Amino acid sequence: MNFRLSRRKLCLFCLLLFASLQVWSPLPTAAQAIPYARTFPKSKEDVEAALKDFQAYAGQKLPIVDGFVAMGQQPLDRFERAFYQFAIELIPETPQSTVVKLTAKITAWYADPDPAKAGYQALPSNGRLELDLLDRLSEKLGGKLSAYVPHSTLQAPRPKIDSSGNPLPGAASTLGAAYGPSAGVPAEGGSPGLTPNDVAALKLQRENEQKHMLELKAQLESLEEIQHNQAHPRNLVIVKKSGSPVLAHPTEGSKVLFSAAADDEFEFIEAEGEWFHIQIAGASRGWIRHSQVESMDPRWNSPAEPAKTETASTAIFRVTREESGPFPGTWAPLKNMTVKIYWVQPADSPATSTTPGQKREFAKSLFERAWKESKQTQNTNAGVVVVFDTPDGGQVSTTMLLLQGWMEDKIAEPMFWRQSTIDPPELFPARTNP
Repeated sequence: MNFRLSRRKLCLFCLLLFASLQVWSPLPTAAQAIPYARTFPKSKEDVEAALKDFQAYAGQKLPIVDGFVAMGQQPLDRFERAFYQFAIELIPETPQSTVVKLTAKITAWYADPDPAKAGYQALPSNGRLELDLLDRLSEKLGGKLSAYVPHSTLQAPRPKIDSSGNPLPGAASTLGAAYGPSAGVPAEGGSPGLTPNDVAALKLQRENEQKHMLELKAQLESLEEIQHNQAHPRNLVIVKKSGSPVLAHPTEGSKVLFSAAADDEFEFIEAEGEWFHIQIAGASRGWIRHSQVESMDPRWNSPAEPAKTETASTAIFRVTREESGPFPGTWAPLKNMTVKIYWVQPADSPATSTTPGQKREFAKSLFERAWKESKQTQNTNAGVVVVFDTPDGGQVSTTMLLLQGWMEDKIAEPMFWRQSTIDPPELFPARTNP
């Protein structure tokens, strides 16, 4: 059987096995919210400050629901305008140890063909959002393995003295007993209500649980070995660190679609300079930096390799002149208008041969540059023109309105090239100018 297992999937599989062996209470059904918890060696104030740094208390939009919610009977591609917010509970275990329990609440608009059935719905999280936040906290604060924790287990610590200052019997924290190394085994001089037989039974139960845990650890190591030895597609990239942004375009400042988690795997469609164009889910696409992923194809992990791609055009071309002036053409949207004009030549020699892909990528970089300059200087240019002063010549022009739509993610890149004017049409690759 050909399959891939990420570390996150292995951990979730391990949790399910724990549940089946009754180490913890059984998991709720997919329609219920499942709380996740992790213990951090920090005070409640330190943990709360870290959560605020991550903006964990603020709601966030989801680009898609596929991959973030548990599968249900309704098709996920009909959900729109997804939004999630964490319900977070901080429970001090000791003065320098805090349990973070959280649940992601996801809502989205369901676009049913029958308008009467359309509307906002609450969707069950599959745990990815919760585990991602806990992983980010662990990187910042350190912490223990996360797990599903029943609500009945998480109780606030009881006071250790009464109002008169006298110690209370059995004052040990219920939470500490649940998470501590001796959970399930009474301490020396414990509750006087326990008989020797009760203590022996509790110790036996604890030993059985530890045996189950060792068996599960062996299964986990076996699955990791399978993961290490299995064959991966060569066009697969694996995210190195949680929180790596997946962007809408391969440019700094582009819209962040979502933050990928460590060990997330994506198939890449193409590589452009320092970016991978990746498939997220279905028809959804995004861009992620080479430095934030590891490719199964060793060539892409070489620092020198990106220089071999078409998008090394920034080193192939140079701008020889730029100015604002009348549009040099008859294209109706810019006729008799003032535009920003770039004259471009190959960097080595005007007679150097260049490819259509290299021209397209350099024109793209100049359009982005012109857009940033227009926002800073508030100029009134109606469009941007790139003139290739090369043996085969060529010119590409666009309006500022089209450029704004592309830069603000209102129109897709292929549509942007179709609505701009390219002379001659074969100046760029056919895939972007059909």
